[in-house]
Amino acid sequence: MTEYIANMLTKNMYMDGLIKESEESIYSYSIQLIVEKIIGFSAIYMIALFQGYFFETVLFTISLSNLRKCTGGYHANSFRSCFIGTVSIYLIYIKLIYPYLLNNMKINMIIFLVSAMVIFVLGAVNHPGMDWNKEEFEENKKLARITVFVELLVVIALTYLGMAEKYILFMSFGMILCAILLTLGKITGQEVKCDE
Repeated sequence: MTEYIANMLTKNMYMDGLIKESEESIYSYSIQLIVEKIIGFSAIYMIALFQGYFFETVLFTISLSNLRKCTGGYHANSFRSCFIGTVSIYLIYIKLIYPYLLNNMKINMIIFLVSAMVIFVLGAVNHPGMDWNKEEFEENKKLARITVFVELLVVIALTYLGMAEKYILFMSFGMILCAILLTLGKITGQEVKCDE
């Protein structure tokens, strides 16, 4: 469905003279990714709104998105699998993990710090969909380490300043999930060697 929408939009752009025929596949893929992100984020935000976790979820998605764009990591084979996996992980978090961690903040902070170390050590996984060259890969590893350091400082500072634990938990879950996906990408071999 998302591929069809992207192809139709791209065809219209070509017919209107906005892009060249040789650029169609690039635009189609980019539009498809945007459409899929809109659908995925919309679903998560709708669930968050109905469950009463909207602002917390905004913090979670900011934390996760900032890291994920430069770390890479595990990716599902299809949008459908990604969508189902994303929604399932989110529901499991808000229904099972979050209530437990709300009563066990020390455990959350330990997992959070371990996740930060994992991201700091691994840096990034060059997924075939990203296909970074060596320079891009090194730049993204560096950016991932800077981002994890900044997010770590922000969460620790906000915790120290007395921010409500619910916000801290959702922000830290962004980094925790990113570390899990990064590790899964390594373990499952979803990594390609960088071209020079």
